[in-house]
Amino acid sequence: MTEGNRRTPVDVTLKFSEFSENRIDSYDVYTFYISADNYLELPMDANVRLPSEKAFPYKEMVKTLESDPSKFFLQNGGISVIASDIKIDKKAGSVKMHFSPDTGVVNGGHTQLAILNTKKKRDVSTAMVKMDVIKHSFTPQELAVIAASRNTASNVKPYSTAEKKGLFLKIRKYLIPEFEKHIIWYENRVVPNNRGMSAIDFIALLNLFNVKRYQSDANPTMKDQPNKSATSKASVFKDWESDTDAWQHVYPLVNDLINLMEHVQSTFQRSLPKGFTRLDVVKNVREGDKRTIYTGKKLEFELPKQFLLPLIASLRANIKFDDVNGKIGWFEKPEDAFDRNKIRLIEDLLKTFRSTYHNEINRASKDSNLWRILYSNIEQGIDKEGEWKTYDTPR
Repeated sequence: MTEGNRRTPVDVTLKFSEFSENRIDSYDVYTFYISADNYLELPMDANVRLPSEKAFPYKEMVKTLESDPSKFFLQNGGISVIASDIKIDKKAGSVKMHFSPDTGVVNGGHTQLAILNTKKKRDVSTAMVKMDVIKHSFTPQELAVIAASRNTASNVKPYSTAEKKGLFLKIRKYLIPEFEKHIIWYENRVVPNNRGMSAIDFIALLNLFNVKRYQSDANPTMKDQPNKSATSKASVFKDWESDTDAWQHVYPLVNDLINLMEHVQSTFQRSLPKGFTRLDVVKNVREGDKRTIYTGKKLEFELPKQFLLPLIASLRANIKFDDVNGKIGWFEKPEDAFDRNKIRLIEDLLKTFRSTYHNEINRASKDSNLWRILYSNIEQGIDKEGEWKTYDTPR
């Protein structure tokens, strides 16, 4: 659900100058004309993203409101709203709208933000805004489609629509709060210390450990590798979105995967064979303040995704999966398994990068053979008689 200052359920009463009422395709549709000084904040729960003060449309609206507010109506498309109920008081010239959960502004968030911010500083009484309100009870899926369709100023990112549809709810159930707050589930979500991971990148991470789809202890004869997470994460996200249940067995591992990723990012350089950190594609960031997204660990070097993702994916060989009894977990603590096998992993990665790919970084992520080599290293280097931790999978 998109966050805003005014949350549903809530009632909001606005004064209007003019209004009209119509019945269109069995929907009750109201149009109100409201002076900007009378406009009050409406909930953003129905929207697929939050407005941003950095966005070009917002800046242009503020310019108009500051320089020539009387032209605002001519230069602005207005605000589209979905409300559960409407009561109009013609005598008072006001409308009371009831917003049940997941309703509110579906398009025009930047318009609302521009008006609310500008009216704090100057007189905007000559600015008029058009507000179209549909009174109806829609399902979350219907609201997502409406909101995405009506956000025409710029394309709505697929993860914003997925958030509106509630597709991330099963994943969020497993995430600890300290990690959840760093994932950008929808556009313009504010994340702590400006360190965030887009939902598309996050799904690409989960894809690395889908033991039902790729080579794993549960699928030993399968040779497919999840290299699309590095080469085509948008297609991975689309695939996940079309059948989220195909990934849900991985969800209990989400916190472990984040810890593993940040462990690899922050410690891979220790006791390495000569030459790896001198590669042009491995960036030295010691001088700056580069940190991992979730736990803020200081980084000395930054691995390109073409190296990072195959290294992380190799730990899929460490997953213990029992589909019959609904259990998933690890033979060994993944960080320990990586540390013990790291030298061999990096040596094979460096050798392949130089001899086979001739230092062409993108070839490393595209060739599933490299992913298979790294996976085999972990498969041969872990104790499959052990059990570090197991979780119940969703049934």
